[in-house]
Order: sequence, then structure tokens, then C-alpha cells
Amino acid sequence: MSERYWLVHPNGGRQLIDPRQFDVERLAEQVQQIGGRLIVEPDAYREANVEPSVAAPARRFEPPISALGPLFCDRFAKIYRCQSDYELEINVRPTTRVLGGYYKTRKLVRIYSHDRQLGRRPLDELFDTYLHEMAHHIEYTEPDSYHAAACGRVPGRMHSRLFWKILGDLKWRWAELQRRGD
Repeated sequence: MSERYWLVHPNGGRQLIDPRQFDVERLAEQVQQIGGRLIVEPDAYREANVEPSVAAPARRFEPPISALGPLFCDRFAKIYRCQSDYELEINVRPTTRVLGGYYKTRKLVRIYSHDRQLGRRPLDELFDTYLHEMAHHIEYTEPDSYHAAACGRVPGRMHSRLFWKILGDLKWRWAELQRRGD
């Protein structure tokens, strides 16, 4: 069975990593030193798609691609009220590594819905990517909402401390909403 490796940051943010690119034991030690952890979980969804069997488990309902944009925007509106408009694009072009992107000059959030080898990505993974890209949008357009004077991005570094603070907050809000059952 294949496995997914999640790097859990001290602020609660989760990052999916490719174990082939790291010395996993060393990474786990380093992450633990800063208060995070490395989680390995079975990837039942991908297994069902890669190795179909006669008695494959029933897949959960997946809404059509055209419904993902409105669904994600509705979910997001329940956890955060953006002060700045943005555009959302769900792109069906299959990618190998890239899950999404944020284009600050156009205020465009782009999510790639399909993996080149495994097909459509699970809904939870797509929404997680959406939250990630929305954290970039908030960092660039309204850093004052998180008590910062300006965007915290440093050239040559993808994610600032402010970004991780925003992403952790968004994920916490989403988890709380789900826990309450709203």
C-alpha cells in the first residue's frame, strides 16, 4: 500500500511531501526539534485508483469540476471574509507536482484538479490546496488583517512566517467549522 507523508508545522499547517526527495528519518528529527512532526498515513484513495481490484471500496461522491469553484468559495466565506476580490480557476490540465498557484498581479488563485499519473485529485486535497493559495492571497492583499505591516515574503523563499500564520488560522477555522457540523 502506498503512503502519504505529511510535514506538520508547529502552527498546525500541513504540507504533503515526496519522501523520495528527503532523508525521512533526518527530516523527522529536524521537524520534531522545532515543535512539528512527520505523519505517515496510508493512501487508500490513490491505491484504489492505481490498483483496481474486483472488490474495490466504493469511492465517495466527487462533485463535477464545474462545481468546485462555487463550492470552495462558499466554504471559504464561512471561515473568512476577504477584503480583496480574487479570481478562482480550477484547471484540469494534469500536473506532476504542482497543485496550485497564486498570481498576485492578477489576484488569481489556480488549482490543478488532476494528477498526471493518478487522475483526479481527492476533494480534500483540492480544498487544502485552495486554502494554501488563499493564504498567499491574504498575505499579499491584506497583511494588516493578521497584524502585519506588509507582506512577509522574502525573495527566494516561497513561504514567510506570516503565510504560515495565515494558513494555520484558515485550517483551524475550517477544522472548527467541521467539528461543529456547520
